[in-house]
This record gives sequence, C-alpha cells and structure tokens, in this order.
Amino acid sequence: MLVALVSAVVAPVAALAAQEADPPPDWAALAAERLPSLEICTLPNIDEPLLCGTLEVPESRDQPEGRRIGLNVVVVPAQSAEPPPEAVFIFEGGPGGAATKRAGGSVWAGRVRARDIVLVDQRGTGASHPLDCDLGGGMDEQPGVLRDMFPPDDVRECAASLATGADLTRYTSIEHADDIEDVRRRLGYDAIHLRGGSYGTAAMMTFAQRHPESVRTMFGIGLNSPLRSNLAERGPMTERALGRLTELCDGDEACAGVGRDLDGRIAALLAALEAEPRTVRIADPQADGEPLDLVLTHDWMAEMLRLNLYFGFTSRALPWAVGRAQAGDWEPLTQMAILVQRMFRSTLSYGVLLTVQCSEFMDFDVDAALERGSETIFGNYRLEQQVQGCAAWPHQRRHRLGVEEPRALDVPTLLLSGYLDPVTPPDYAEEVRTLFPNTLHVVLPEGHHGPFDLGNSWTCVHDMWADLIERRDPDAIDTTCTAEMLRAPWVVDVAGFATYLDEVLLPMIG
Repeated sequence: MLVALVSAVVAPVAALAAQEADPPPDWAALAAERLPSLEICTLPNIDEPLLCGTLEVPESRDQPEGRRIGLNVVVVPAQSAEPPPEAVFIFEGGPGGAATKRAGGSVWAGRVRARDIVLVDQRGTGASHPLDCDLGGGMDEQPGVLRDMFPPDDVRECAASLATGADLTRYTSIEHADDIEDVRRRLGYDAIHLRGGSYGTAAMMTFAQRHPESVRTMFGIGLNSPLRSNLAERGPMTERALGRLTELCDGDEACAGVGRDLDGRIAALLAALEAEPRTVRIADPQADGEPLDLVLTHDWMAEMLRLNLYFGFTSRALPWAVGRAQAGDWEPLTQMAILVQRMFRSTLSYGVLLTVQCSEFMDFDVDAALERGSETIFGNYRLEQQVQGCAAWPHQRRHRLGVEEPRALDVPTLLLSGYLDPVTPPDYAEEVRTLFPNTLHVVLPEGHHGPFDLGNSWTCVHDMWADLIERRDPDAIDTTCTAEMLRAPWVVDVAGFATYLDEVLLPMIG
C-alpha cells in the first residue's frame, strides 16, 4: 500500500518535471554529421535512433579484387556534443553470434555512452553475408529424439550450398579482426576500446595481437582463453562447475532444504538414463501446454544439463527440479532442458561456429580429451559431435591469435569471471596475464558464464568498465560494487517454478 501511495505522488511530479525540462539533444543527428557513411535508423525494442550502414570488405585479403562482402554496422551514438575520437567496439560471443542483435545492451551502458559504441556483425553472422545452416539437430523436427548436433550429411549439404557464394575458410577470427580494423579506419576513429564476451574475448585478443596500435583498453567477460581450447575440457570443466554449484546450494538454507549433494543426485539420474532411456509426456511451455512425448537419453540430458549450468537464471531451479525427477516427476527438469536447448539453437550462425571452431579450436590431442571426458558424468557428446562436424566441414587450421609469435602487450585490461562458469572458468583468465600483463581480474563468487543475471550487475559492470576507459589503469577501478552482485533466490516449490517459467525463463528465450 505504501509503494502504491508513493508512486501516486511521485508520478505526477516526475511527469511535470519532464514537461519543463529541455528535450535531450539529438545525439543521432550529431553523430550522423561525424559519420557520413552511416544513416539514422531504428531497431526493434530500442527507443532511441541509432546509425546504421553496410561497409564492404574483400572476402579474402589475399585476393582484394575478388568477392566482396557487406558488413552490417550499427553505431550507438555518443551522448556527448564532442565525444572522444576513441569509440568502443563490441565483440560478440558464440562463435556465430551477431553483435547488432544485442544493441539494446549498449543503449544502457551508463558513462560509457560518452563515446560511440560500434557493433559489427561478424562476417557470416546476422546481416553480414550470413552463413546459416539448418542442421536439423533438435526436437522441433523430431520430438523426443536427440539428433546429432552436426549430422554429417546435413553439414556437407549446408557447406556445398554455402560454397556457391562464400569461401567458408575465410570466416575465422583472423578475418573478423581485420574487418574490425577496416571499419575503424573507415569511420575515422582513433585507437579503440574493446569489449568481448565468451568467444568474443578470444576474437578481441586476436584483434589486439594483429592490430596492437589500434587498442586503448580491453574488457572481457567469461574469458575464452587464446592459449587453450575449451572444447577439449567440456566434461571436466562442467563437472567442476557442478561441484561448485553443489557447494553453494549446500551452504544455503533454502536450497539445501530441497536436497543436498546436487552433483551426486545428477550423477545418479544420468546413470539411470544411461542404463535405460525414459519415455515421458510433458506440457510444452512454449506451446500453451501442448503435450509433448519425449524419450530422455543420457546424452541429451547430460548436454542440456551442461548448458543449464551456463547461467544463474537457468540453474536456480535445478536443485528443486532434480529432486522432482528423483521422485518420478521429470516434467520440470525436462521443460527446463527443452527451453535451454531452444535458446542456444536460436542465437547462432552454425556456419561461422563450425568454421571458427574447426579452424582454431581443435588443436589438441582429441583421443586424450575423449579419455578425460569419459571419466566424467557428462561424457563426450559435445566433443564427439565437434569432431564429426569438422570432418564434414571445409576448413584450414589457423592460429587463433592470428600471429606467428604472440606478444605481451601493455593494454589496460579488465576481465570478469564467474566462479561457477562451466565453460570459461577463472583460471582461463589468469592464463592470459602472460600476453596481457596489465590486467585486473575480478572473480564473481556467485557468477556463471556472464554477470547480468546477478543483482546490481548492470550498474556495477558498466561503472567498472567506464572506470577502465576513463582512467586506463586497471588498479584504479572501483570493484566494491561486486559485493552486491548476488544470485536471485532459488526455486523451491511448484508455485515458484510456475512463476519462474513465466517471468524468467520464457522471456529470456523469447
């Protein structure tokens, strides 16, 4: 009642103040004068005008007169009449993510908005000469059956189709780095500030190694180490993250109340599925509860649980849902698995994912990695699928940093890691100090693969990032706000799970 009364008093006052205040400057119009190669545009779900354009680059820089491709560029204009000539460039994750699809996050970047924020869809993604493949690897096509992630026939067919208009070997992190340098020059920016997430951190560091004179600062979230391949460690890293989540749950009264020993309980469920797949009928949460008959197998559930551990918002119901499955009700756990699968499948260009991972991230002893993975409860499904996909996809081995001899660069760098991250754990970030020694590494004790589902995260992350850009001294960054970056409450009952599906998981998937 008090909240409603306060709102009733404050709203008219705020409305009156808005009427009396001067209208905000037309930042897009001002930016358009500085960037004549771009035009004012709008994007869905973003209230303010942006700048958009297509900049052409050669597909192969070895053949500059050959095929040219268009790069989709969006600039979130600086909220400053005289912005610094040092723009911010965003490197999207994946591989296969399109930066412009996340433009909304840059609009709310706080003090960072004093500079232009530039989003370039990596070649092969989004609207940059896309390499999209329908590999048919999900339950939408054949409910209840885990089809291969990379079916060899589908992979070969997609590669043959795309090869009529693209040299698939020219869509790696190296070409992406050189594309960004071309865009920087053509838009007239000085040395730039880089931000990357997940795979985007590896791409960002490739850019820094190839074009060190063009870099002012780097900010990475969930560091994909350029010194090793996480494809070789999917099973062990996931098992370690599950152990850490188990410790967190056991130390929380509410979570422990629905069941301790989460890792042991999941191991038992997966062992049961390996011994005998289970047929279940559930309500499809994205189809108004339409019944969906599924055959749950060890490989499918293990892979979906691995993906579930990527984020706090996907794992906060896991201990309770596992308990329900132990009691014979598999619906909550399976509903979560379906939604997580659909979320990951809907966001990536699989052509770019295959080119980048096969070209850059398969430089390890596969047999040894398979042996390590076989000793974990998650097994080797993901790695086996990668090996199968790469055997059918044209690629050339490339050094993922794009240089023969990586150098130690004195670039002011901030890295954020989540202690619970199953794919880019904190020790990956520690490794890169040999390449980027001027680094502050912040580990979030309750973070997973990214911080933005933690409390106070949006303001805290962007304030730290602004400190890095403005001060260019990692040791001068104020990190005290991270103490308030805590997980949302655990889901502990049926009513809470229903609310969680409707208000958290379904909106995040779209």
